[in-house]
Amino acid sequence: MRKILLTSVVGLASIAVACGGGHIGSGSNAGSGSTTGSGSTTGSGSNAVSVPAKFTAGIAHVAGNYGFSQNNFLVEGAQKISQLGSDSIFVYLTPWFRSQYPDKSTANWLAATPTNVAQLAQSGPYDQVFHMPFKTIVLTTYTFANSDSLPGMAQSPQRQSAEENEFYQLTKYLYSRFSGTGKTFVLKNWEGDWVAMGGQGITAGNVPANTVQDMIAWLKARQAGVTRARKEANDSSVHVLNGAEVNRVLDYAQQGLTRVINAVVPQVGADMVTYSSYDSTAIGNDAASMEKAFNLALQTIQKLAPDPLGMGNRRILISEYGLYENQLAGGTSWRSQAILSTASQAGVYGAFLWNLYDNECKQPDGKSASVDTPIGNPARPGDGNCRGLWVVRPDGSTSAALSVLKKYW
Repeated sequence: MRKILLTSVVGLASIAVACGGGHIGSGSNAGSGSTTGSGSTTGSGSNAVSVPAKFTAGIAHVAGNYGFSQNNFLVEGAQKISQLGSDSIFVYLTPWFRSQYPDKSTANWLAATPTNVAQLAQSGPYDQVFHMPFKTIVLTTYTFANSDSLPGMAQSPQRQSAEENEFYQLTKYLYSRFSGTGKTFVLKNWEGDWVAMGGQGITAGNVPANTVQDMIAWLKARQAGVTRARKEANDSSVHVLNGAEVNRVLDYAQQGLTRVINAVVPQVGADMVTYSSYDSTAIGNDAASMEKAFNLALQTIQKLAPDPLGMGNRRILISEYGLYENQLAGGTSWRSQAILSTASQAGVYGAFLWNLYDNECKQPDGKSASVDTPIGNPARPGDGNCRGLWVVRPDGSTSAALSVLKKYW
């Protein structure tokens, strides 16, 4: 398991280049539409997809540093999010599932490691979560074939084919298993600009030209797999959509730098663009300045993102925003309200708060905290050992952001 986190950096400016999600991986280097009054978003043409028009305010759950039960960590978090009242969840579906979502008292994960993401999606914990009453399920997805290894993708038809096939098989399974449920699954990558720039926190210079080509080939392969399975299924009672994720939109909008939003996204034609929004939502000392930056980012995405399914602004999803409750003191309520209000007024699909349990905590001795540290363990972080990327704190209390979220449920 790998985390690339800026946990030692403090201050508002550094938070803007940080990522609440970090990168949890293997350790390698990595148009137009209209919103109708009938409650769904539609577009013209044979590829149009109708998705519910209600704005989605969801919660992410991955690799939190503390837990509260003896249940599998994926299931524990999903149950908690559902109990809180959210009908949307964001989790990871990757080869690193055992470290992101550990088992505890019983063995819930498959004894043998799956060979593809479709097999992983069929495992007990994921199947249980997918059958909970979530209407939208966002999945950061990495294949077993290619993991998080991007270099050389453009020159390898074999790797592109393997990527496409895993996304095809996963999408085919989701359409078959969840037909008639009305659920929407959004498959996506982790923050594309950090991947393209060679690591989290690297903001100087342009994305290299060869990396642009590798990323285009990679994201096109994923999209091709989803599109092929969706056409075969021809089923509007469940939706599986593919997103290309960006996270440094303002680098292009304000400085003209080469980033994923302007160099990659227009070439890929993904169903959606997902935006991990720290560069615009974790800045500013008041709602007005933050909203100005956020709106600029959203307008930039609207301008550059293709709309192959005629979803209009619903093709944009805010996959992450984080509140850093212990570092941005006093801003939890106004910042979360400003983010959700701006996003909903823009007509985007929704926004997901990072994270159910903070994944950027320290142990009381200052060392990095482990995933899912149990109650009673001396290494379990306390509230003061975390950055405040949470809905539920280590002591079991809830963030003020929860009351803001509930307004959108």
